[in-house]
Amino acid sequence: MSTPLRDIVAAELAASGLDQTELNPGDAAYVENGIRGVLSGLKARRAWENHIGAILTHKQVLEVTGWTKQALSQAVRDHRVLRLEAEDGSVGYSVAGFDGAAPARPILGVKDVLRVWADADGTGWMAASWMMTEQPELGGRTPRQALLDGDGRSVVDLARAATGRLAA
Repeated sequence: MSTPLRDIVAAELAASGLDQTELNPGDAAYVENGIRGVLSGLKARRAWENHIGAILTHKQVLEVTGWTKQALSQAVRDHRVLRLEAEDGSVGYSVAGFDGAAPARPILGVKDVLRVWADADGTGWMAASWMMTEQPELGGRTPRQALLDGDGRSVVDLARAATGRLAA
């Protein structure tokens, strides 16, 4: 029986030049440990995505925005795109700051909000979570929705209050 995961493992084994019959018990244990780590990371990613929305790869952001690599790098530096950094050094990009258009664009006002969060959150995860969590001060809306509704000033003020509490 073939499954997508078995097909991936078989393809990767073949591409590596290793024959499955060449693997000894130590090799199998090493691979098993690696797979456990990958699956643990996948579970964490799914949990985060259930809360903050999709986490895009570099390539996916280029596809949905139509930008060049240089344009994406500049957008991150300008705080127009929220880059998420994982413990292992890998990066992803939160959809929280993009509108729903095609091609996707940063939401008007997100730059001001992300600039407030920049010093308080070096990895981006707190900002992404905050952007997608309903806030009573915004009438129960998420900061993302409030930005889409044109309430940028209120969101920036609330971001300052939130990051101020973190610094205290």
